[in-house]
Amino acid sequence: MEAEIAQLKEYSDYLDKNEDELRNFKHDYQDILNGLRISAEEGNIKAVVQQLAKYTDSQVDDKSLRKYQDVNHIHVDELKSIAITKLAKLYNEQFPYSFGCNVEIYRIPQSVNILDIVRIIGITFNNAIEESRKFSDKSNAKVDAMYYQEDGNFEFKIRNKIVNDTKLSTNILSKEGYSTKKNHAGIGLANIKRIESKYEECMLINYGIEDGWFTFDLEIMPDNENMEEE
Repeated sequence: MEAEIAQLKEYSDYLDKNEDELRNFKHDYQDILNGLRISAEEGNIKAVVQQLAKYTDSQVDDKSLRKYQDVNHIHVDELKSIAITKLAKLYNEQFPYSFGCNVEIYRIPQSVNILDIVRIIGITFNNAIEESRKFSDKSNAKVDAMYYQEDGNFEFKIRNKIVNDTKLSTNILSKEGYSTKKNHAGIGLANIKRIESKYEECMLINYGIEDGWFTFDLEIMPDNENMEEE
């Protein structure tokens, strides 16, 4: 709990810091352009472009800006918290990753306990991180995840690169007690299947291994009542 609180505080500080930096950068950029106008008018366009590129690289940390990309669109605290926690883990372990949420999510279907959704998201992120650690070169690992919502549903998708020698079927992976991690009591998919069995009418889960990727899709069907922003 203390670690999660610390990560949420870090996220808040991150937003404040980057908002100020981007505002200052935007404010200064016009002055920079004015300062380079003479060089441009004299035809030295190449030098102008090089100076702008150098200044931009020195002022904007692109990787840092992408650390929590799109998390600001999530307005359900539990979903935001688990995303921040796992993205921070990926960032700190220096694995390539992406996260997307291009719609504002204020409310999710009430037919599924939010803690079960968080548990599923946590398990799949943990599995992706565990698999990524198997790569001798971290740059060969990759994790892509996203939240999405349309017509009152909720969708979570995640995929991760798998090492070349991972040739296990998802049927084996989801068996009770099976794990690719030594002394580990199950890879987590068995736990997900147990959760899914409680919500057969409103939860859809698909996962599989193809072309070097493990993919996992979760969809919670919409409630009958209309969504309302909180």
